[in-house]
Amino acid sequence: MTAFPAQAEGFVNTRGGWLALTPEAKAAYVQGLNDSLNYFFVDDSLTEALAKRGRTRCLIEQRVNAAVLAAQITAAYDQEQYARFSPVAVYILQIGDLCRPYINRERQEFGLGPQ
Repeated sequence: MTAFPAQAEGFVNTRGGWLALTPEAKAAYVQGLNDSLNYFFVDDSLTEALAKRGRTRCLIEQRVNAAVLAAQITAAYDQEQYARFSPVAVYILQIGDLCRPYINRERQEFGLGPQ
């Protein structure tokens, strides 16, 4: 029996799947992704909640919308180093780079070191 990585059918799991989407579909995908990854849960750890708060403030203050985030993912896929990552992983890496100063500011307010 051969082992294969688990992938849900019908979801965008690869660079090829991402690049096949229309610009509107990419923006919609990123909107849902962003909303789900930055939603606050009552059982979030302090560090998780601060990261979410920092990312949210970053996007608001920089006036970044779903189309901009989608374009950043597409641009990242032009670099071979991102080719093997799923769009979710690319999103996390890109938003981490973009919003790290905001996340660190939130962490600093609670006496935590930078990310």
